Amino acid sequence: MSSTVRTILVAIDPTPTGQSTFRQAIRLAASMRAKLVAVSVAPRYEGNMNRWKIDDADEQMGNLFKNCLQDAEKTAASLGQSVRTVYRMGDPGEEIATLAEEAGAGLLVIGSPKRSFVERVLLGRIAAQIVGLSPCDVLMVPENAEVNFSRILVGIDGSRHSMEAGQRAIDLALSYGGEVHALAVLDVPVDRSLLFGVLAEAETKNFSALETVAGQGKKMGVSVVTKLGDGSPYVTIVKYGEEKQMDLIVLGSYGRTALTRLLLGSVVERVAALSHLPTLVVKKLGSNGIRDLV
Repeated sequence: MSSTVRTILVAIDPTPTGQSTFRQAIRLAASMRAKLVAVSVAPRYEGNMNRWKIDDADEQMGNLFKNCLQDAEKTAASLGQSVRTVYRMGDPGEEIATLAEEAGAGLLVIGSPKRSFVERVLLGRIAAQIVGLSPCDVLMVPENAEVNFSRILVGIDGSRHSMEAGQRAIDLALSYGGEVHALAVLDVPVDRSLLFGVLAEAETKNFSALETVAGQGKKMGVSVVTKLGDGSPYVTIVKYGEEKQMDLIVLGSYGRTALTRLLLGSVVERVAALSHLPTLVVKKLGSNGIRDLV
């Protein structure tokens, strides 16, 4: 991925999360030699501020987001980096996704605040919308977390999107000298697991997918550890990441989704809400997903 990302778009806001996310985006842009674009989107105020004698609520709200962009420019300058800033007002998810397409971004970086699980799920709806609408890969960074590619965990389920996630994980490990842990999770309901052949078929499919990822890693000189687990996919992924002290989780998605299919309740959203690790959601498919081994 590092060799193909030419522009990184980072979404920031007037919060500590926005500041820490921007610092990580600067590091990524420098290591990938990519252009950096920072966007801050002020949501339109839809209430009635007249009762408080405030008739310029949008302007006051907008100034907060404009100021955070100015702070971003100062931070970048102090580190000898350049950044283009863009201010917009409207629906954050739609505006950020639209700018990602306009800027030709190869990677979109967004932050995740430190809050309780319930709060992260509720506040993660905007993040889910951004992931659903984004035309490029999305990196979700928890507040104050550092992005590292030394130990990368990728979820594999045999789908084309998960295989592309496996490829992205291998590419990152190759670029940064890291290793990949490929985890497939069997999630077969008890009633179906009792049916002859259902469990065996699921095991064969997932084991084959893991072998493919491991073979691709071997071909490219990247160490790939494979693991076939069982249970709830998002719980197993998060637990493995913690126990094995991984640095990054990589997951596949199902492309750009309609507003009625915003990843809500999906493995991606639940992993992002539960895990304290940065999570990369692979959106853009290559020509063949995992590359041919011959």
